[in-house]
Amino acid sequence: MKAWNDLVNSKDISLWTTEDSEWYIDLGAKIERFHDGRIVIKNIISRGDNFIDLTPNQLSYFKLYGWDAGRYKICVDEYHKKIREARVLGDNVRDYEKKLLKFQIKLEEYLQDV
Repeated sequence: MKAWNDLVNSKDISLWTTEDSEWYIDLGAKIERFHDGRIVIKNIISRGDNFIDLTPNQLSYFKLYGWDAGRYKICVDEYHKKIREARVLGDNVRDYEKKLLKFQIKLEEYLQDV
């Protein structure tokens, strides 16, 4: 998987280790490679410790484009969701819209370089 390869080949990243796996968390995503070869990625932009399975679309970003694109895709999706929820509640969405735009730009710029 490209996302895992991006991390293990980076000089700037230090993986965490457990008895059963190596893992890394950053910008709303946790990736974990177990000693049996399985790689699991979770969306960790949630309230509490409720890590969420990725959508098939999000997972495809990690597989095809790598770690950065996958993280940006999760952020874009989550800020879209937060904006919808805030509008239903009548809350201000301006901060969410700014963050959404930031990650949309990062994702587009990253994909242009791939």
